[in-house]
Amino acid sequence: MNTFRNLALTILLLFCIAGMAQEKSKKERFMALKVAYITEKLSLTSEEAEKFWPVYNNYYEKILDLRYREYKDVRKKIKDNDIGNMSEQEANKLLSALEAIEYENYQEDIKLTKKLKGIIPAGKILLLKKAEKDFSRELLHKLKRDKSK
Repeated sequence: MNTFRNLALTILLLFCIAGMAQEKSKKERFMALKVAYITEKLSLTSEEAEKFWPVYNNYYEKILDLRYREYKDVRKKIKDNDIGNMSEQEANKLLSALEAIEYENYQEDIKLTKKLKGIIPAGKILLLKKAEKDFSRELLHKLKRDKSK
């Protein structure tokens, strides 16, 4: 019962924030939804939130930069080129670039966990990791539903 209430509250909160943020950019709306979702899932105290969000926002900006670099430097080239006609040297170069970005992403995740250990309990760090995945999954489901309408 409590889980259903929390889910209903989360969904209501997401729709309210989405409605209020219509004039904002897509990135701002996305972040507002994500902040609300994570805050609700982690049940952050005001003291925890004050310390948590600057660390998390810094991490998230670095991750966005890595994703942009991955798209710009690797994925776009893979998409634009016929991989079957790519030389082995070109393929290895792109593969190395992709591996480097994936490694940097992993390193940022490790740094975030280390920094958060001094701010919130380990259980909330695990909840954060779950909430991030759940948020992405729910967002994808919503986009699919909206697209099929």
